[in-house]
Amino acid sequence: MTLLLALTVLALLTTLAVAWGAAPPPLAIGPRARPGRNRRAAAGRLEVARMVEQLATVINSGAGLRQAWSAVARSLPAGELTDLARAAGAGADPRRAATGTLASSEAISSLGAALAVAERTGAPTSGLLQSLAEALRDLHDAAQARRSAFTGPRSTARILLVLPLAGLGLGMLLGGDPLRLLIDSPAGNLLGALGIALTGLGWWWMQRLIRRADPPSTERVDPSVVLELIAGALESGLPLARSVRSVAQALAAGPDAESLTRAATALEAGLAPELATADLPPEFAALRESAILAESAGADLSRVLRSAARDARRGRARDSEVRAAQLAVRLVLPTGVALLPAFVVLGIIPTVISLLGGTIALTTTGGTPL
Repeated sequence: MTLLLALTVLALLTTLAVAWGAAPPPLAIGPRARPGRNRRAAAGRLEVARMVEQLATVINSGAGLRQAWSAVARSLPAGELTDLARAAGAGADPRRAATGTLASSEAISSLGAALAVAERTGAPTSGLLQSLAEALRDLHDAAQARRSAFTGPRSTARILLVLPLAGLGLGMLLGGDPLRLLIDSPAGNLLGALGIALTGLGWWWMQRLIRRADPPSTERVDPSVVLELIAGALESGLPLARSVRSVAQALAAGPDAESLTRAATALEAGLAPELATADLPPEFAALRESAILAESAGADLSRVLRSAARDARRGRARDSEVRAAQLAVRLVLPTGVALLPAFVVLGIIPTVISLLGGTIALTTTGGTPL
């Protein structure tokens, strides 16, 4: 029974360490190919960008959309993207034709929105798709930079979480038996419970900090891509209000689509741009500025929106570096409050007690302590 309890404590601590140290999801969307089996190509943002660029090239040569999809499907390696291209070549909406991991892909949602905008506004499909391919490449680079920036803090957290377990090992190396004391004595049980609670608190705290600093990606079409789509609609000759409404209708139902629809309705009603765009999220600040600029000067807003979209994507890497540096500093707090005390409670105190207990026992029996 004692051995079983000991193994349970060690397994719990190890599980917490492994759970925290698990690598974040890979940037690729699709499954990785395994050697020696039929390979199916992974489908991340970069792979989708290449497919979109090929589609734009074929359309630019004079082919129709469905013909272009069929040509692209023949050129792609076996995988989910090939299945998607074949379904789109048969007339299906890419967002509905996407299956498996592609069904939740933000890149495929962006592709479907771009095609819908081209159909609604008459904007050149090849131009919209080429802009989308460039945007997806920028977003891929930003995601890679974010992943690199957070590698250090994640590794630090993984090492710190093993501290309590290392305390037990250190006690055993020093000749003590901290694990038996933690399990067999009432005082040891209290120390063990406190140490496990502190370790769990440190794990939860660190996980919360890193999730806040590096939130998981969503299926939402990136705001910079939305700005690119609005710029494409403007280049087709539509006014700003109709361009915004067309893009809002092309997006999946959600907060972005609702806020853009409200802004378009207010602009069409003749409301001042400052008021019509007041409820837009901060990510669409460039759209608000463009609406004000359009009323005052009638400038070419498509260039302004595209520049703002590019600047937003390029700033992602810098923002990731700043947030990763801040996270590395914030990890000190759960370390000092939870993990270091857990190290002392699970490793140092039981080791000292077990060593002193052995010394006292040898002294009282007339033995010679080490």
